[in-house]
Amino acid sequence: MLKLTTRLLRTAACAHGLWGAAAQADTITFWVNAPMVPNAQAPLYDEIRAFEAQTGHKVNLQAIPFQELEKRLFVALGGGSGPDVMAIDNAWLAAYADAGVLADLTDRTRSVASQYQPGPLASGRFQGRLYALPWYTNNVALFVNNDMLKAAGFSAPPKNWTEFRAVAKAMRGLGADKYGLAMGAGRFGVFQMTSFVWQNGGELVDDAGQVRVGEPAVAETFQLFTDMYRVDKSIPDTVLTAQSWDEVFAPFLQSRAGMLISGDWTIGTIKRVSPNLNYSIVPLPAGKRAATVIGGFNLAVNAKTKSPAAADLVLFLTGPRSVEAMRKADRLSAHMTATTAEAIAKLPETQRPFMSQAAAGRARPSIAIWAEVHSSILSPAWDASVRGLVTPQAAVQKAASEIAAKMK
Repeated sequence: MLKLTTRLLRTAACAHGLWGAAAQADTITFWVNAPMVPNAQAPLYDEIRAFEAQTGHKVNLQAIPFQELEKRLFVALGGGSGPDVMAIDNAWLAAYADAGVLADLTDRTRSVASQYQPGPLASGRFQGRLYALPWYTNNVALFVNNDMLKAAGFSAPPKNWTEFRAVAKAMRGLGADKYGLAMGAGRFGVFQMTSFVWQNGGELVDDAGQVRVGEPAVAETFQLFTDMYRVDKSIPDTVLTAQSWDEVFAPFLQSRAGMLISGDWTIGTIKRVSPNLNYSIVPLPAGKRAATVIGGFNLAVNAKTKSPAAADLVLFLTGPRSVEAMRKADRLSAHMTATTAEAIAKLPETQRPFMSQAAAGRARPSIAIWAEVHSSILSPAWDASVRGLVTPQAAVQKAASEIAAKMK
């Protein structure tokens, strides 16, 4: 994924002088991640037609392959053009907002902000202002191999950290090539651990911008997973090398690892690769408090759009209608009404655990350099810890110093 930098965006925008009009006033150009419109029957097309009929405005929908979306937005917005409305991964939001290329929606959305789930809504904020509304959300839960769980002597998945580690150790005892937890190296491992940091009462960078990576709660989380690999031997050696989701998934898909920390994007892979796998999805085992890291896409408006209805499209697509539209698209709406018992009951069984823990969903730190911090500082810290090159405590303290220096 392209590393978006605030400096490059600002430089490109200044070099082109005034920002050009993104579209005519009565036509809204909308860039969307292509997986949302896989075919002509995609629910999004129905939503666009409904918006056009209700408002009289037209929408020029352009589907961009996911692997190209960030790069194309970077080039277009940095060059003074781009869409009126854009689907944006919530992990990118802070960098774009800091660059000044997104419209501030705070005042426009003040009366409806409480209608969105707090975690997803927070992912659209930067420095106290709202730059995007959550379109669809996801979070991470615990995937459990039911056959391995039973063989290990347990009748139910783990509900807390103590049970989690005990189950993983028991699964390791099932055979020489059997393990308890499939986990990734680098940024994948950090992403899997982030929920546990919060569960332990810790923070990475808090809402006030204070770097807290070096605190004991974070070190204890690193220690837990490091010990599960180095002491319990309940994590396979792929934890040292897995640098893609496919590599992270592999031991679980092959029934070599009995548990996996991941999101709903895993379900499709299981259906395709291991359709006969007997598994369950349950909320993450809880620590001192419940927490799960969220992902998903938000909808934002170009700061220089000439379309008077750009924000209206965002409000329409993310509003109450999104509950049914996202269900049809095999996604989870970020609207509060999606969390009702009635709405959850309508979801596929595999999606329900994710929505059931939606109240515990938390956005990653809203700092412009988060992508760099995650990939270039926290990821090496995790790798050094799990490889035994440094203690978990030393790893997080070094990371904290590097993050503080980078933020200055």
